Parts: sequence; structure tokens; C-alpha cells
Amino acid sequence: MRTRVAVVVLLAALQGAAGCSSGESPARPRSASPSSPPPPSASPPSPPSTAAPRGSTDSVVMECDGMVAAERAPSANLEVVGGAVALPTSRTHERALQVSRTRLPDGSEGLFAKQGLMVRRGRHVELAVPERVADRFWLKWGRQGPTGMRVVNRCDAGNEWIAFVGGYLARKAGCLPVLVSVDGRAFREVLIGVGAPCPGQRPAPGL
Repeated sequence: MRTRVAVVVLLAALQGAAGCSSGESPARPRSASPSSPPPPSASPPSPPSTAAPRGSTDSVVMECDGMVAAERAPSANLEVVGGAVALPTSRTHERALQVSRTRLPDGSEGLFAKQGLMVRRGRHVELAVPERVADRFWLKWGRQGPTGMRVVNRCDAGNEWIAFVGGYLARKAGCLPVLVSVDGRAFREVLIGVGAPCPGQRPAPGL
């Protein structure tokens, strides 16, 4: 009897050893694969550039007490740009602006188109001459002399719109560009017929 028990124990031991040496590893639970990292969130769009255009470093901040009037609204032939500045652009002004002879900043003879500037009260407005015409086009409103850039900084008034006397100086008549920025937003270009019409406009009065 003891011999049979010993044989059974020996066979069991041999079978266990054979199972261990078969090279099969005991099954392991699969670990969950790490989830892929979420894609980086998109960067917010860069704010529009509000830096003064090159060629317009001669910036002038206009004095609010230099305004000559306050109106409820600009006339219908002025385009309201950015909701805050009214200009005689080629889109709304039927004719080019009439011009007269004047002296330019460099002392040479040129043209002056008298046209007031209207700005909505409480708004920050920048008007600039693009670099490509900086040597032949200037802006003049308020008390300071002509420059390539004018700034109206949140002037207050009794009515919604304020007005400044002045206009545009040019070496020659032409359809000339003006850059406009309101409350720090990107500059937008509009066209002004100074002595000569822009496309879609009629010639200046008297021509």
C-alpha cells in the first residue's frame, strides 16, 4: 500500500514539474493601455495688430477742447467707419473733395481739401496715412499742423458726435487711402477723393 501511494505522489510531482518547464507563463490580466494624451488645445487667435502703420510715426493726439461743434448724427454723404468716425469716402460721397492751393509740410506747393472730421463721443479713433503715400499725403484737424497720423482719444460732448475743423493735404490730386482704427481694433482702409474722383465718384465741384 505504501508503495502505491509513493508512486502516485511521484507521478504527481513529475507532472507538475513538466507543466512548469513547458515555457508557458501563467496568464496575466491585460493592463489597460494608457489613453492617448488629449490633443493640445488650439491657441486663441492672435488679436489684430493695432500698432501705428509704418510711416506714421508723426502721430498727434488731438485736444478735445479743439472741437468746434457737437451734432446728433453725421450727414448722409459720410460713411461711418467702425461705428465711430464719419468720413467722405468713395462709398458714400458722390463727388471728390474740392481743393485749393496750399503749402505742404516740406514747403512745396500742394493742395488742400477742406473737410471736417466727425467722431463719436467717448471713442478712441486713429486715422493714418499708409506708408506708400506718406510722402505725398497728410491729415490736418484740430490745432496742430499736418501729420501722417491723427488720434482722437475719448472726447466727451453734449451730443453723440463731435466735429473738428481741418482736412486733407496732398502733393497732387488723387484717390488717396486713409487707415482707420476704432477702440484699438485692426486698421481698415478707406478711399478719399482729394481733388480727383475715386472709382464711382464724380469730379470735384467746379472741375
